[in-house]
Amino acid sequence: MTLLLIALSLAGFIVVACMRVTDPLLPVIAGEFGVSVGQAGIVVTAYAVAYGLFLLAYGPLGDRYGKLRIIAITLTGAAFCVAACAYAGSLMSLAALRFLTGVASAATVPLALAYIGDNTPMERRQATIARYMSGIIFGQMLGSALGGVLSDWLGWRAIFLLFGGATALAALLVWGLVRNEVRPMAPPAALRQAGARYLGLLRDPKAADLLTAALVEGFCVFGGLAFVGALLHERHGLSFTLVGLCLLCYGIGGLVYSLSAPLTLRYLGQRGMIVFGGILMAWSFIAIAISTAWSLCAVALAVLGFGFYLMHSTLQTLATEMVPSARGTSFALFAFALFAGQALGVAAVGWLIDREGYTLGLGLVGLGIGLLGLWMQGSPMVPRRVAR
Repeated sequence: MTLLLIALSLAGFIVVACMRVTDPLLPVIAGEFGVSVGQAGIVVTAYAVAYGLFLLAYGPLGDRYGKLRIIAITLTGAAFCVAACAYAGSLMSLAALRFLTGVASAATVPLALAYIGDNTPMERRQATIARYMSGIIFGQMLGSALGGVLSDWLGWRAIFLLFGGATALAALLVWGLVRNEVRPMAPPAALRQAGARYLGLLRDPKAADLLTAALVEGFCVFGGLAFVGALLHERHGLSFTLVGLCLLCYGIGGLVYSLSAPLTLRYLGQRGMIVFGGILMAWSFIAIAISTAWSLCAVALAVLGFGFYLMHSTLQTLATEMVPSARGTSFALFAFALFAGQALGVAAVGWLIDREGYTLGLGLVGLGIGLLGLWMQGSPMVPRRVAR
């Protein structure tokens, strides 16, 4: 399992880096095509919409044909889509290519997490997921950081060529694992029953709480985070290289969580991790919103990363237990809610920032994520103690 976990983490690293690379590039893309930063946010929204929608298809496919096989096939397609973004001639064509990239990238992370859920007992699952998330966190770190640094050195188009090549290497790595996959294939009827299973989950009060939390989390965290790079550039006058390095702090906070996850889980429990994570993220977004010095933003981003993974890793672990017999399907719905929230959040926060400014836009995001943590404290989906 250790070698497999490393391989899946590397694949997740590439996918998430490709996802986050556009965050610090929004001012550059806006200047290239003569639009506002809020309008340029469509490249983030298009990716998130596609990613979320196609999760609903990949979950049942992973349960039926094998999770690693579906990851390998989709990563191969993603490599071509990422590289093609370098040749976009307009904002709409870039958004369309980012949409296709989202379609092709959607299987990797949720199916890897579902695979871990299939092969790891519950008492070790959150710690194992935290180890897997190290790759995701590094993707968050380097995706945003390289987007900022390389845009100053090479230009934004060369970045997509570089990331396209990296995605192709990740696809080859996963193809090497497929032949060793032990996969009890779900019956063909499982594909036809996927819609009914999705509806059943929506009617389940406990699952509905978890899906609502994912929707709000995606709206607030990713809707706000997409514009922090633009704030650092416009309000604090940082170069795109420094913007990228500041965004690196978000990943550093996540990495601290990954290293301390077993200890944190022992002392806070899942309920405490959700509440405390929400409080930390609320402080972070509000601090960034009212900041008068970029150094405060860097500290707040590190706290934001730690707080996000406190909450998010707990929600992920709970999501693996919604339907244990079809984790690909159930986790796909959870991830769909997260990315639907991101798509809505980027559009809404971008609209608000264009009209009212960063202070109000990011301040409201912070308030929303803090309230989510407090609301989830009373959810029956979250146990008071971790199973031993």
